[in-house]
Amino acid sequence: MFRFSVPQRVYEIGGVRIGGEVGENPTVLIGSIFYKGDKLVKDESTGEFDRERAEELISRVEDLSDRTGLQAMLDVVCTNPENAESYLKFAADTTDMPILIDAVSEGAALRGLECVKELGILDRAVYNSITPETRDSVYQTIKRVGLESAIILTYSTRAIISSKERVRLLDTMIPKVEEVGIKKPLIDTVVMDIATLGLACKAIRVVKDRFGYPAGCGAHNAIESWRALKKRKDRTLTLVCSSLVNGLPVALGADFILYGPINVAEYIFPAISLIDASYGQVMMEEGGRPKPNHPRFKISRLWM
Repeated sequence: MFRFSVPQRVYEIGGVRIGGEVGENPTVLIGSIFYKGDKLVKDESTGEFDRERAEELISRVEDLSDRTGLQAMLDVVCTNPENAESYLKFAADTTDMPILIDAVSEGAALRGLECVKELGILDRAVYNSITPETRDSVYQTIKRVGLESAIILTYSTRAIISSKERVRLLDTMIPKVEEVGIKKPLIDTVVMDIATLGLACKAIRVVKDRFGYPAGCGAHNAIESWRALKKRKDRTLTLVCSSLVNGLPVALGADFILYGPINVAEYIFPAISLIDASYGQVMMEEGGRPKPNHPRFKISRLWM
């Protein structure tokens, strides 16, 4: 159904294959933990959190990944050096999933990068994210620790209103990240609200068609910023809208999505698995053969 103009790059990160033609590899679903407002967090300054509940949520994501055939990564939000160390060590000990260092401060970024090297998980670590504003200290630390994968966020004030500008930014960003050793860039085409979701989806297709890089977006931001929906305080409506919002980029060829808090995984995984299963059949019609654990072969047994 969709064929891109250039060969698609497929990366393996901690056992997860990401990228390729539509239907080739299962979508990678990335859920966040320890984000602002996460009830798991007891003391943000020290990184104290509800360990038992966090383990339960991560185990649930792993189970959903196994049952649906969709792939999963864990986005670990770190706000300072102290909680970066606490959160990342916990994640490394609790799951074999690839781990995103989602650093919201320079201190958290630098400590997080050092931490994944100390923990010996560089092969399944992804820095989230490099932007046009990323400081040289972060670039140099990435190079020193030997990290090979990062999300490249195509964000700027001009890019917010232009899908073309998001793509253009890669011309300057890619050479810079490659220079410090990033061999597996994942392109996030930026979603901030409902209006930018459409531009992000358009940019995903252009990025894959022009460069061949794995591409996706933080589709959940379209829901998170929707004030009218929040005022309704209707959980069912919110979950339905969230499933649709996260499904749109996937239906248009995204390789990954950041779907928001991991506590909504039980709703997002089944929804996205329907899309993957559908495209798996298209791949078969075109002469391909999805692997046995592809959603195409899991969907009939999802709730058994």
